[in-house]
Amino acid sequence: MKSFLFLPLLVLGVLFSSCRKEEIIQQVVVPNRTITTTVNPSDWKLDTDKNTYYVTISMPEIDGRVYNTNGVLVYISFDGIVYEAIPDVLFGSTFEVTHSIGSISIDSQNADGSLPANHPTAAITVKIVLVDSDPV
Repeated sequence: MKSFLFLPLLVLGVLFSSCRKEEIIQQVVVPNRTITTTVNPSDWKLDTDKNTYYVTISMPEIDGRVYNTNGVLVYISFDGIVYEAIPDVLFGSTFEVTHSIGSISIDSQNADGSLPANHPTAAITVKIVLVDSDPV
C-alpha cells in the first residue's frame, strides 16, 4: 500500500516543484564618438626650431573629463579610403599626435629628424575617436 502512495506522490512532487534559475545580465554599453575633419595643405604651419610642420585642430569635444579619463585615437587618410593610425611613418615622414583640452595637434617631420618634412600637398581626412571610459 505504501508503494501505491509513494509513486503518485513522487509524480506530483516532480510536476509541481519548479527550480527556476534566473540570470539577469545587465549590459552596459559605453559608446565611442567619432569625429572626422579635413586638413587642407594651407593649414600646416612650420616650426623651424623643430624642423616640423604641425596643424592644430579645434576639438571642443575634448573637455576636462575626456582629457582626464578617456582615450583619444587619431587616424589619417590621404585618399579617404585607407586610414593609418598615428603615430606612424608614412612616405618618409613621421606623423605624431598630441591632444589637450579643446584641441589636437598633428606634427609631421622627416623620419630622420633632419630638414623639415614636406607637409601633405593635398587635403587629408583626419578621424578622431574618443573612447569613453570610467575612472577607477
